[in-house]
Amino acid sequence: MSTDFVFAYGSTMNSSDLRSWLESNGFDSSLVLNRWPAALEGYDLVWNYYSSKRRGGSANLQRKEKSIVWGVLIEFEEPLLKAFDRKEGHPVFYSRGEKRLSVVRMTDNQKVDAWVYTAKPNKGDRTDVWPTRDYRKIVLDAAEEMNFPRERIERIRNWKTED
Repeated sequence: MSTDFVFAYGSTMNSSDLRSWLESNGFDSSLVLNRWPAALEGYDLVWNYYSSKRRGGSANLQRKEKSIVWGVLIEFEEPLLKAFDRKEGHPVFYSRGEKRLSVVRMTDNQKVDAWVYTAKPNKGDRTDVWPTRDYRKIVLDAAEEMNFPRERIERIRNWKTED
């Protein structure tokens, strides 16, 4: 069976959260094969999407020169792409675009083409749709588990929250 890759930068980075979602929605979590810290160059995190499921802001991406977003590169067996589409609400809420983007797997500095989901902003030009503390903790736990650089972990720890 062939494999594919997703670059996650929000709650999907968290292995426990992802596994729980997959299993509670009837998907086989054992199809997630590997996870590595990774970086997407030329993008920055923005807070312009409100998730009714999360009851607060969810991370989103926006092109920005000389910026880097840290996340998790997830390798999975190809049938699981439908699960990622469903989890991210593709194509209604988030879109995985028409082509994969090149991300850097930080363990060996190799470039890997991966699907990257971006939200369709639902708060106009606002960039202050802050996440809940619970959402921030889910992302922070993932960053610590994946041994992100201390500066990146502190950046997440300092995200504003709505509560």
